Amino acid sequence: MTPSHPEKSTRLKRYLIAVVVAGVLLLGCYVVVASYIAATIPPDELLLYEVTEETAREGIVIRLDEETFRELPVLDALLRGEGHNAEGGPYMSGDIRLVGSVEYPEKIHQETIDTYIFDSETGKRKYFEYEGRYYRVGTVYRD
Repeated sequence: MTPSHPEKSTRLKRYLIAVVVAGVLLLGCYVVVASYIAATIPPDELLLYEVTEETAREGIVIRLDEETFRELPVLDALLRGEGHNAEGGPYMSGDIRLVGSVEYPEKIHQETIDTYIFDSETGKRKYFEYEGRYYRVGTVYRD
C-alpha cells in the first residue's frame, strides 16, 4: 500500500525541516570555530635579525635613510622603536641575532616578501644597513 498524498507531503516537510536545521547547526559550528581561531591565533610577525657584514655582502645591501624609513615603516618601528635591542654579544662568522619583532597588520604575502626579504629581480636576500650594522627581515607564520 502506498502512502496517501497528505502523508507524502508531511514526510517531505519534516525532511526539509530536518535538512534546514542540520544546515543551520553546521553553519553555526563553522562560525563559532572560525571566530575562535581568529581570536586565539596571533597575527603574523616580521622579525629583524642583525647579521655580520660578511653575510650581508652575499645579498643586496640597502642603506637606510629617512626616505627609506618612510617607505618601510616596519623597519622604522623595529630599528628606532621601543622594542629595539641594540645590545648583544660578539659575532662569530654566520651568526645572526634577533633584534626585535613587530606584529604585521596584514597577512604576509608576496608583496611583503618582495619589499622586506627578497629582491624580485635577482632573487637575492635583502639586507639593510643602519648606523654601521646590518640587518635582515624574517617572518613567523601563525597559522
